[in-house]
Amino acid sequence: MAATDLLDLVTHQVHGIYWIVDLELRILHGGGAIEDVLGYGPHQHVGKTLYEVHALEGGSVDPIEHHKRACAGETVRYDSEYRDRMLSISVAPHLEDGRIVGAVGTAVDVTTSRLFERRMVDAQRAESLGVLAGGLAHDFNNLLVAILGNADLALRDLSVGSSVHGLVENIRSAALRSAELTDQLLTYAGRSGLATTRLAPAPLVAELLRISQPSLSPNTSIVVAIPSDLVMRGDASQVRQVLLNLVGNAREALGSRGGTITLSGSTVRLDGRPDPDDVVAANAGSYVMLEVADDGPGIDREARRRIFEPFFTTKSTGSGLGLASVVGIVRAHGGGLRLVSAPGRGARFQVMLPSAMTPVTQPIVLPELTAGTRTVLVIDDEDLVREVVARMIEDLGYAAITAADGQAGLAVLERHAIDAVLVDMTMPAMSGVDVISAVRARQPLLPVVLCSGYDRARKSAIQADAYLPKPFRLDALEQTLTKLLGPAVS
Repeated sequence: MAATDLLDLVTHQVHGIYWIVDLELRILHGGGAIEDVLGYGPHQHVGKTLYEVHALEGGSVDPIEHHKRACAGETVRYDSEYRDRMLSISVAPHLEDGRIVGAVGTAVDVTTSRLFERRMVDAQRAESLGVLAGGLAHDFNNLLVAILGNADLALRDLSVGSSVHGLVENIRSAALRSAELTDQLLTYAGRSGLATTRLAPAPLVAELLRISQPSLSPNTSIVVAIPSDLVMRGDASQVRQVLLNLVGNAREALGSRGGTITLSGSTVRLDGRPDPDDVVAANAGSYVMLEVADDGPGIDREARRRIFEPFFTTKSTGSGLGLASVVGIVRAHGGGLRLVSAPGRGARFQVMLPSAMTPVTQPIVLPELTAGTRTVLVIDDEDLVREVVARMIEDLGYAAITAADGQAGLAVLERHAIDAVLVDMTMPAMSGVDVISAVRARQPLLPVVLCSGYDRARKSAIQADAYLPKPFRLDALEQTLTKLLGPAVS
């Protein structure tokens, strides 16, 4: 077997290519998996110099100097992007009878492995940003509980016509707008509250299109292909938010020139293996895939890496939290997200959410309670939060006892007659989930209200009877306590 035939066989096996040049950098021979990797035959550039080839079709690295160094006796290794492929290249001297007559180059297609490495780095960065966003939102929400709680309490004592009443109203409005921002950060972090149920996406899409149709360009058409019998498990409001953000993103991509937005749905079975287009990799299992596709300009590689980061946007307006919240919602649902796009080829966002294969568990029905003086135990490690929530509870006509941590709260339960427990999710030493488990072991029917939307420890088995996302309004607290305990004694 000739040396070139052996080299051709070996490079085919590793999905690589090779070429031989003379001292004038004229290509004498080429082989390997050239057609598979680069899309043209092995003899297309034979007879041309590297100067001519690079002038016609340049890669990310100029090969001329590297080949000159090889012709001078040096072995050179470098990476280059050429024809949308990532190549690991080695160029060495070509010897005949002990003298250098040119250079031999080999290149291995490492596109897939490099993309996986990049995805891993991006995933780690996204995870770090998620932890940071969730932590900041959690701490800021605790401050907003105190601001909103005190504002609500103050408004109950102020006359509506007074100037001070208007100022406090402004404080409350600003706090509520701040709460919307922190809620988006918690959604990105995948820590917002979920109320999953059996869900059919077709009606959600129909509702969404009724709302968004007026904002579409006259040149934009929407095609829907979602079976009416397709069902999944999810939080309806958050799935609606995902679809709204993705359709809005497609609308922005098409702009005034218009185009086609396609919404489709199907059931898929994933084997758990990573895909080069993964943004959030899904575990093995059965999923409903909702795809939002457009035939717009597409997304380049660098923008694709960053568009899911919070506050990153390529638009002149907007917060940059739309696609970031999509990532958080997908994570919170235990699903997956893929983006298939390239410049000039449009974009396809594929959201995988768990399919609904079994009926939804029925909620626990608590026994009816008669009205009377009832005591609520507030467990929270933040002094400001603990104090203002206790004042809010007392202002509503209930009694309140506070505890600064889980162990102290459980000790209160042993000594006092408690009618309901309001517990924070994230606390040192003993988390809200751990506290709820301990309360359930002691008093299974005692109503428990879980506060906060951020689970720093990522413990998902929550058995609370009600959920209050921080920051919450006084009326939301009143509705929750009335539902669990009945109206307070007037």
